[in-house]
Amino acid sequence: MAAELGQQTVEFSALVRRAAEDSYLALKDLVERSRAPEDQRSDSEKKIDLLKFIAKTRQRMLRIHVLAKWCQQHARAPIFDVPAAIEILLSGGYKRLPKCIEDLVVQSTLSEDEQKPTLRKLDTILRSKLLEVVLPKEISEVTISDGIAVLRVDGEFKVFLTLGYRGHLSLWRILHIELLVGEKSGTIKLEETRRYALGDDLERRMAAAENPFLILYTVLHELCVALVMDTVLRQVQVLRQGRWKDAIRFELISDGTAAQGANTSALQLAQEGELDSTGLKTPGLKIIYWLDADKNAGGSDFSSRPFLKLEPGQDTQIKCLHNSFVLDPLTGKEAVFPLDQSCIDVEKLLLKAIACNIHTCLLEIQRELSKNVNICRGSGDVVLKNDGSMVTDSRKVSNG
Repeated sequence: MAAELGQQTVEFSALVRRAAEDSYLALKDLVERSRAPEDQRSDSEKKIDLLKFIAKTRQRMLRIHVLAKWCQQHARAPIFDVPAAIEILLSGGYKRLPKCIEDLVVQSTLSEDEQKPTLRKLDTILRSKLLEVVLPKEISEVTISDGIAVLRVDGEFKVFLTLGYRGHLSLWRILHIELLVGEKSGTIKLEETRRYALGDDLERRMAAAENPFLILYTVLHELCVALVMDTVLRQVQVLRQGRWKDAIRFELISDGTAAQGANTSALQLAQEGELDSTGLKTPGLKIIYWLDADKNAGGSDFSSRPFLKLEPGQDTQIKCLHNSFVLDPLTGKEAVFPLDQSCIDVEKLLLKAIACNIHTCLLEIQRELSKNVNICRGSGDVVLKNDGSMVTDSRKVSNG
């Protein structure tokens, strides 16, 4: 019987109501007894009985208060579905869900029939968004396919973009950044974490800019310029450790001044993808060649030696110039030294500069010799041609 009583439950409101009624009846009985004429108790005894009533009622109310707190905590406590959890752990699934839930499930991917029209619509939106902005003239190619816009700058970078940055279809999201700067061994690769950090930074800047693609080009272009100059400097240092050791010398150019062994912190920042458009200017490089003549003469002044200068111009494009006018033996015109940023080869540039300089010097000698009427060509003279072959002039010696 006691066990059955222990398992019974009582509503909390009924418990409170009964406790209040009992307290009221006990207080009423105490008051009526105190007023009765036959009550022979003294005032002290009456006060003691009243104090006992107060203490008993207080204890009862405290118990009710504790029960109220416990009920609140029990109501907030989670009720774990142990049988369902056991079924999922044992079978890997739960088969008691109602069938109507299947109608509420959101499909995570589109079907193949739905993907094609959706991607075509996204391509149309991308074209419309690109027409609303002014793209930098340096962007050489723009393609849109399968909901992705690809922007390319030859010799620098290629960016894959779409819409939907942070859920906003009006903002650009960068999917991938590919660098096109490289050398014979291949293009430069950014670490995955560094590439993601660079992409996140670009997305934030583009979202806050009026012309997002100007920000995109400026940041990535400065990164590529720094990487190109870093690659050129590294190749020159490698050449000086080999067969070009005594033939070339280099100086870094910063703000129009040359300094040997200058600081390369700007290049290091660029490699880390932290180059800002307001940051340090990427230094240029001066490569001095034909040092053997000065060395044999015992001199140390290389100011008269020819050199190639590579540095970003006013338009931030890297230019390679020769310090003096030289002719190209293949074209007969002024020599130009374009830098192939996708396959940087400093040694090739040096060899071309030397070939053009030699050709120009020989033409100067020929011009000076032609002024002297006492000098003529004989049958045994050697004639140098542009293709490098040597032929014998069969004309007779004239009487000078």
